[in-house]
Amino acid sequence: MNRDKTGNGSRRFWRNALCWGMAACLGGMFIAGGAAAWAQRPSTDRHVPELGRYLDRVQIAEPVVFRGLAVYPVLLSGGPDLRGSWLTMDQAISRGVLVVSEKGAGGSVPIFIMGGEVISGGKQTRTVRNDLILAPGQRVDLDVFCVEAHRWSGDKSFGSAKILVPQSIQQELRRGATQSGVWAEVARNNAALKAENATGSLETAINSRPVQDRLAEVRGGIVPRIPEGTVGFVFVHGGRASGAEFFGNEEMARALLPKLLDSYAVDYVILKGGEAGILPRPDNRVAIEFYERVCRAGSDRTGTPGSGAGIRTRSGGLLGDGVSLSSSLVHYGVQTEARIIPMPGPRPGPRPLEGMRQRSSRD
Repeated sequence: MNRDKTGNGSRRFWRNALCWGMAACLGGMFIAGGAAAWAQRPSTDRHVPELGRYLDRVQIAEPVVFRGLAVYPVLLSGGPDLRGSWLTMDQAISRGVLVVSEKGAGGSVPIFIMGGEVISGGKQTRTVRNDLILAPGQRVDLDVFCVEAHRWSGDKSFGSAKILVPQSIQQELRRGATQSGVWAEVARNNAALKAENATGSLETAINSRPVQDRLAEVRGGIVPRIPEGTVGFVFVHGGRASGAEFFGNEEMARALLPKLLDSYAVDYVILKGGEAGILPRPDNRVAIEFYERVCRAGSDRTGTPGSGAGIRTRSGGLLGDGVSLSSSLVHYGVQTEARIIPMPGPRPGPRPLEGMRQRSSRD
């Protein structure tokens, strides 16, 4: 890699080389037959301003592919707007600056908690319903769902389970699921993973050895290959885009990538049978078209506990949620509305054995 006078890698050249190597670059240029031509981005006018500005600067790099799951790194022209130091929930709890209890934070930096993160302990293990930001010293009541149906005892303290709910469960949360609906999804997930347990715990199922062995393979095959400057990800599997995650800075994106990968891999690698060996190269247009779909779908303001402003998308066949602070995007995650796990249909009736004939009234 060429080096500039400061000794740092020539990031602009490297980033553009990544994008230009694609069939198309969302940084505003399409490549056809080796010649570059300017392309018109979809309008983002229907989005809240900070998300619209973010999407206007998105570039998508060549995918990292493992077991049929393609992860497209998202880069930002001009660099991220979100400044200062931030902590994720896991980092804040491990450093002792965030305390989660049954009904009740310190530190000197803002803390980001992502919707779908799982907190363990207390009287039940639970998942956070929406993105939220905690300012230094702030206390909030979390909006949560229980993801452990058969335990009702314990102390008031919680820790981080260091997992995110699978995307199929995240999708149900965004659809407005009830507690009984979440328990049903957790039970279905645990059974599909062959990791059912006495308390119906999602945490116990995902942390079971066979599941963790598979997830570790996916993390090992993708995380080390994510390029410098990545602030988000578009996930593609089986020729279809399943979702995207956009973050305000690279540090946050890297810290949360392993959890996100597990969340997608449960549904798209383990339960849908991610294949080994040489697979067809993913069609980059799928990621591009999903990005364009997100641009067109738009977003609205919604409530959020803590600091910042909530963001929501429920249009264009997409389900998205996020949060911003001081006119800068902190996180926005978006999925397709099509069910990841199809609803069960009517069971077919019994079929007559071959060679049997229907008895007529004359027989």
